[in-house]
Amino acid sequence: MSPLLPRLTAILLPLLDMVQAADLCIAGAFTDHAVLQRDQPAQIWGWADPNERVTVTFATQTKPATADANGKWIVKLDPIPASAEGRELVVQSANKDRQSKISDVLVGDVWLCSGQSNMHFRMKTVENAEKGIAAADHPNLRFLTVEHQFDQKPCEDIKGTWKPVSPGTAADCSAVAYYFGRDLLQQKGVPIGLLISSVGGTRIESWMRAETLTATGESRSLIEKWAKVSPGEFQSIATVYREFQRQRDEVHPLAVKEAKAKGQPLPPEPKMPGKRCHDCPSALHNGMIAPIEAFAIRGVVWYQGESNSSQPASYEKLLPAMIADWRRVWGPELPFLFVQLAPYRDTHPAFREAQHRIWQKTPHTAMAVTTDVGDGGNIHPIRKQPVGERLALAARALSYGEKLEYSGPVFEKLKVDGSRAIVSFTHVGQGLMARGDSLEGFTLAGTDGKFLPAQAVIEGATVVVTSEEVSKPVAVRYGWAKMPDVNLFNREGLPAAPFRTDTSTPPVQPGKSE
Repeated sequence: MSPLLPRLTAILLPLLDMVQAADLCIAGAFTDHAVLQRDQPAQIWGWADPNERVTVTFATQTKPATADANGKWIVKLDPIPASAEGRELVVQSANKDRQSKISDVLVGDVWLCSGQSNMHFRMKTVENAEKGIAAADHPNLRFLTVEHQFDQKPCEDIKGTWKPVSPGTAADCSAVAYYFGRDLLQQKGVPIGLLISSVGGTRIESWMRAETLTATGESRSLIEKWAKVSPGEFQSIATVYREFQRQRDEVHPLAVKEAKAKGQPLPPEPKMPGKRCHDCPSALHNGMIAPIEAFAIRGVVWYQGESNSSQPASYEKLLPAMIADWRRVWGPELPFLFVQLAPYRDTHPAFREAQHRIWQKTPHTAMAVTTDVGDGGNIHPIRKQPVGERLALAARALSYGEKLEYSGPVFEKLKVDGSRAIVSFTHVGQGLMARGDSLEGFTLAGTDGKFLPAQAVIEGATVVVTSEEVSKPVAVRYGWAKMPDVNLFNREGLPAAPFRTDTSTPPVQPGKSE
């Protein structure tokens, strides 16, 4: 026998073992520093060789599983109480000497934070970003940002890394998610995990399961348009768009910096392609929701709607359908918190009305009002802290059962007494108040249906609205404008939701009525 053979064998066998070991892995939702959902069965999954037997060990539990014909295995851990102790989660092959493990795993409450650009908006671009990031030192608050992925069919896995929040990591965390999670951490005292799955400029249709979207009867032309796109063309569109993203996010900023340094004209911004894969219905559900459906969560925070704001009536069907579908996955009483769009020059009030009606009609939901933190000239307002804080209040009331006021005043009923229109509210809290010398944003209409600016004063738990030009009032509106100037709050500091009392009609379509 050649003397080289033993040496080659000694070299090749460890390499072969490494190749085999790569087959044993945990799903991408589980990395070092992960947070598992407390007090619920927690599913852990991954891949091994087909039919391979594995065991998963975490805390005091060891659970067996056998990989299916495709190599996928899954175990369900018994409910585990909250723990801030960082522990290892180990996957061990039963018939081979190999294992996969992650470390510093906590147990607490996990919230799925999803939507479009205002959810994706990161801490490094918020108001007072430098100060906020410097103060972001919360080792028991962790986040995983799902890497962008879109597909025509449900994907198997995601990419991302769990990170404890610190001044070194906070800049890249979703700002709304961070402020939401920070407040829950401080109030509840258990680890908080933020599973952030968001993509800017996306329609709700992209986040919905294909069957769910089709059942609504909405967006048929969009569905038909993308149904004609072959898998090959879809991948080609994806390749072109990824290159655009690279040029926009990496190449162009460096070119601008270099041009400024040399005193040269700035290079033109890269042109966005005409087609984007994440415009495809269900593409983001397939890529960024379906792969994490087995991950146990406490609830959902949703900030989306800008890309659907021209179709309020359609959205009023789509969002409840998506909520119902996600509850089919995560439980029928899954708390679902969402953000009403802030004032913006292109957002018709009918869309905020549609969002408000979704909240009022859909159990176990809450809506954060943002009339006071918008920017009429910027669809991405930089004041994200109040948004996250209001969502955290809603979570504390809706999911944790705390007896606290989590919403600003909400229209309840209208009573007409002569020339006085008396508006009553729920969510008055400790009382109504105006931020300013007098109430703004109220209009009044008589029998002719014309709404005119009106005077409004607080009387106890009501607002009395009058106008010298309206002797017999019929209807009141508040904040019914694209960029409303409004200032009605409760004494808890939460803004009143815009409303109109003439709501027997469906939401108007933008451009048809102001």
